Amino acid sequence: MGIDGGVFLLYALIMAGGKGERLFPLSREERPKQFLKLMNDKSFLRMAIERIKPLINENIYLITNKRYIQQIYSELPEINKEKIFSEPLNKETPLCTLLIILFLGLILYR
Repeated sequence: MGIDGGVFLLYALIMAGGKGERLFPLSREERPKQFLKLMNDKSFLRMAIERIKPLINENIYLITNKRYIQQIYSELPEINKEKIFSEPLNKETPLCTLLIILFLGLILYR
C-alpha cells in the first residue's frame, strides 16, 4: 500500500534496443547482447524477464529498435505484443526513455 492508503502500481520498463557494440566481438548489430546466451542457455533478455516476473508479473513493458521487434516476439512469446514497443530510430537512451514514458502515458490514461 502507498503512504496515503492507495495501491502501488509497479511497472517494469526494459530497454532492449542495443546495437551490439558493448560486448564486441561476441555481440554484433545482427545479434546484440540482449539476445546472447552466455549463461544457462538463456539470453540476457530472458534472464531479465525471469528476474522481474516474481515482482511485476503483468506490467512488464519493453522497448526495442524496430530492427529487433520480431526477435523479441520470438524470444518472449508470453509477453503481450501490445506491451512491446519499437523505437523508429536508434537514438540511444534519452529518446528511448521519452518514448516509453509517452507510450505508457497513452496506455494508462486513455
